[in-house]
Amino acid sequence: MPTPDDSVLNPNENRLIMDEKNYKPHEQKTEYNRLFSMLTEEQRRVYQDIIYSVNQNKGGMFFVHGFGGTGKIFLWSILGADIRSKSNIVLNVASSGIAALLLEGGRTAHSRFCMPININEYSMCSIDAESDLAELIREAKLIIWDEAPMMNKHCFETLDRTLQDIMKCNRIFGGKVVVLGGNFRQILPVIPEGGRVATVLASIKSSLLWPSCKVLKLTENMRLRKGVNNVQSDALAEFSKWLLDIGDGKINEPNDGEVEIEIPEDLLTASEDPIHAIVHEIYGKSFAKENDPKFVKRRAILSPRNEDVDKINQYMLSQLPGEERRYLSLDSIETSDTSVFDDMVYSQEFLNSINVSGLPKHELTLKKGAPIMLLRNIDPKGGLCNGTRLIVTQMANHVIEARIVTGNGINEKVLIPRMFVSPPDAKFSFRMRRRKFPVALAYAITINKSQGQTLEYVGLFLPKLVFTHGQLYVALSRVTTRKGLKILITNEDGTCQNKTLNVFFKEVFDNI
Repeated sequence: MPTPDDSVLNPNENRLIMDEKNYKPHEQKTEYNRLFSMLTEEQRRVYQDIIYSVNQNKGGMFFVHGFGGTGKIFLWSILGADIRSKSNIVLNVASSGIAALLLEGGRTAHSRFCMPININEYSMCSIDAESDLAELIREAKLIIWDEAPMMNKHCFETLDRTLQDIMKCNRIFGGKVVVLGGNFRQILPVIPEGGRVATVLASIKSSLLWPSCKVLKLTENMRLRKGVNNVQSDALAEFSKWLLDIGDGKINEPNDGEVEIEIPEDLLTASEDPIHAIVHEIYGKSFAKENDPKFVKRRAILSPRNEDVDKINQYMLSQLPGEERRYLSLDSIETSDTSVFDDMVYSQEFLNSINVSGLPKHELTLKKGAPIMLLRNIDPKGGLCNGTRLIVTQMANHVIEARIVTGNGINEKVLIPRMFVSPPDAKFSFRMRRRKFPVALAYAITINKSQGQTLEYVGLFLPKLVFTHGQLYVALSRVTTRKGLKILITNEDGTCQNKTLNVFFKEVFDNI
């Protein structure tokens, strides 16, 4: 047998640092030169501001604000290539698993920095100052955090306190350069039972860190530069402006943040059977015969509420040929939180009926060939994270075999096991856990779940109005072209409409 590498046997080696330094400097330099030649003037100014702070060890907090298509991911790539070409470390994180897949070496912020799920103004990351992770953070030259606006301000304040403790420095983020990126037109932090004030107060804009943040803007739509001809480019520019006006609340001004807008006729679809109509527009009549995973990857129907998403998914599943497989969850109460008497009070039927946010439903029905979405981070490096879409290939008693169709590892077959899942917030006098496959049907998905994904064909199904900032903008901006978008709006009696509600909070745009 060959002799093992000494680095594998050396217990003093920090594997986290070794993984981050595993990039070949000459390859990173070549990639940097390629990307640098493609920079626009606007992108170059943002890049130079950030890299100057990195090279001079000045530290600081930056926020790169730009809508989809302005090149934020491109900017993260050139920053990473520059720093790694000098054998230094850059840590790429994102607020969601699906966004982390777009970053080189990306991880979710909670995973990378060991943040608590239930976070508050006193939280700290679970990082020992003498641990390998703390050493990795001390070595890092730059931290990039994508899709930042969707996170609670306490997450950034928690990281700030933790980095100050690790670095033994009372400067913001312990003297590290931290770059946040995102678009305030998109969905803000979700506050259960919270209204406009609670949502705005939870935003990064309301954090004590924000006055120390330098805002850098990206405003040039790179997709327009790639227009095949002037006609297509003009149409894309018009569509992009319409989307930005919705996101900024500039349609039907003056308004107080909730305004009814009229949808252009070419984007609307109507029928006496709304579900059949929107399915036909996006998936066509013969979707059940399609075997190409790319067909499903490029399409989705969006709706603001789970109940409407479930109706569409059940209809689509009923049209798919093949035998159904029904999986039921095993629900229990954590013994540390209850007594034997309490176990008798809460019947299995009651536990099975519990349906709250963040908890998969008791019953899951699948067919071979059905698209599903992961609801938990299983293996982010392997492309299995919250938001990854897959196609079911086999259904066994204890595992589901599926083929990845988005993110990393496309077309790779994976096995999905049952997992214990608990609600993120205690809504009962006990803490329950549900043993279930962490997946859901994904012909249709909620608007919140679609954030960070890019699709070619999107159907927006609105039997009920959007209810929070950015939902309408996020749904409409998932497509890159106007022809890929269809909208179906109905009122309570089922008749189709050409107007819908747009909700936006103008106060989050102050000083941007």
